[in-house]
Amino acid sequence: MRAIVLGSGTSAGVPVIGCDCSICQSDDPKNKRTRSSIVVEKGKTRILIDTAPEMRIQIVNAGIRSIDAVMYTHLHADHSAGFDDLRAFWFHSKENMPVYLRDYYMAELKKRFYYAFENTGYLGAVPQTDLRDIPDNSFRIGDIEVEPIDLPHGNVSSTAFLMGSFAYATDFKRFSPEQIANWRGRIHTMVSGIHFGSHNTHSVIPETVALFEELEVKRGIITHLSHDVDYEKHQNDIPHHCEFAYDGMIIDLP
Repeated sequence: MRAIVLGSGTSAGVPVIGCDCSICQSDDPKNKRTRSSIVVEKGKTRILIDTAPEMRIQIVNAGIRSIDAVMYTHLHADHSAGFDDLRAFWFHSKENMPVYLRDYYMAELKKRFYYAFENTGYLGAVPQTDLRDIPDNSFRIGDIEVEPIDLPHGNVSSTAFLMGSFAYATDFKRFSPEQIANWRGRIHTMVSGIHFGSHNTHSVIPETVALFEELEVKRGIITHLSHDVDYEKHQNDIPHHCEFAYDGMIIDLP
């Protein structure tokens, strides 16, 4: 199994429009962050998690030609605005794309991208999808077993996914004690942590590092990073078993 980080940035991306800060002006490619999304591969199965606004260029840059399914954490724009680009996969496969999301997000997705689900008379291509509920218990997509949990993210929920030894959670504030107990001891965990300050709806880097300690992870990868985080400089401010994600990062998993 392996994971490919397509995007590692917050909702504004990095550089931020109109910003002259040192990180937005940095020449370090690891400080260039598109909106957060990953691909997880095992055997013959490839799953895309979230469709960021830059999804098309993320997929092209990663050299990915096909995916088998999409899973959504939630539907904030930075995680779903690339939905329309799913139509490109149909050009080659001529098969509807399985799209997994919690049932309480179904109506919102259909309303936002109504033209893909209603006969509007439009003659162009639209995403061809097969919407599926994410169940409460573990489920399988091809070669990948997925265990979902819901986490608080302001007034909405974000779904995190455990796949073998790898856990992915983004856009949340905290895990419950029960969730920590259930996920403790996973080898690789990628979790959001937007900056070193404070935030009402997102886990910040000190909280994410503390979560890694509670989960007893061997390798903790911090994603969904803002323009307050310098990849090289701030690496020295987190424990040695933690690291920052970057666009294009490949994580080989047992």
